[in-house]
Amino acid sequence: MGTFIGHIAPGVFFIFFAFWWHIHNCARYIKSLANETDEKTKRTKNKFQGSTTYPCYCIPGKIVPRLPIESIMKILITSIHFSIELIGGYYSEPTPHIGEENAHHTAMLFGFFLGAWVEILVHCKAPLPTRITQAMGFLAFAMECLMMAFHLHARSMVDGHIHVLLALTIACSMIGALAECFDPNNFWFIVARSFFALTQGTWFLQAAYVIWPQTTNPYFVWDQNSHRSVSILTMCYAYHLAGNAFLLIVGYLLIHMFVSSPMKWNHNQIDDDEPIDEYKLIMNGNDEENGV
Repeated sequence: MGTFIGHIAPGVFFIFFAFWWHIHNCARYIKSLANETDEKTKRTKNKFQGSTTYPCYCIPGKIVPRLPIESIMKILITSIHFSIELIGGYYSEPTPHIGEENAHHTAMLFGFFLGAWVEILVHCKAPLPTRITQAMGFLAFAMECLMMAFHLHARSMVDGHIHVLLALTIACSMIGALAECFDPNNFWFIVARSFFALTQGTWFLQAAYVIWPQTTNPYFVWDQNSHRSVSILTMCYAYHLAGNAFLLIVGYLLIHMFVSSPMKWNHNQIDDDEPIDEYKLIMNGNDEENGV
């Protein structure tokens, strides 16, 4: 059960943050397009700016939405998962040690833990190099990909194939994060980050039920050493890609409905002395604001 939950938890983590990034990214993009075509109002145009984190304006109040809530949540989640791996993987015999699989998981987590701390430092105006948060995102995915690629020893055929496809997904996330280092204000690079993070999440959930089925029904129990199972799993992965793309497209359309409606998203409803762009965590339009 512990290993089953160990796949469900990161799956939920990646799914949540994938949609979180996608919602904010699309909202900013759609607003930038609306401002470019708005000739009747003399409002200053808002150029699209990407970010590795986003503010929590859904929380009421004036102080809390300005805090790096997303980064704090990443630290809390990774710290809790890290602690569970250390406690659950501790063995006293023959000598005190942490199980290899649990140790691998801690290494996968540590990149995201470190990256969240860097985001908070950037939020606090620490004199760090520009675009360091994008670079830390690349490092986090690179660490996860490296550990996942060598996480396959002594596994069944199906188990190994699941992790190979997962490593492929993480490698795509790593490439997307590297692209953001060079062009952090590219809408499609951030969409790619959301897409592959979402695919990681849904595939983690798939893996949990394939490797540790929660039923004895033969229709839902996979043959762990069957080439046919490997073939079907590959097909399932292809449907994950298509299904996740569909979800992000639907999400974009729904966000477009709300952002385009003056009743749902209106800049005039925000106080002039507290503009929404006051949240300056990792804004890439002017790199001088993010570091030295």
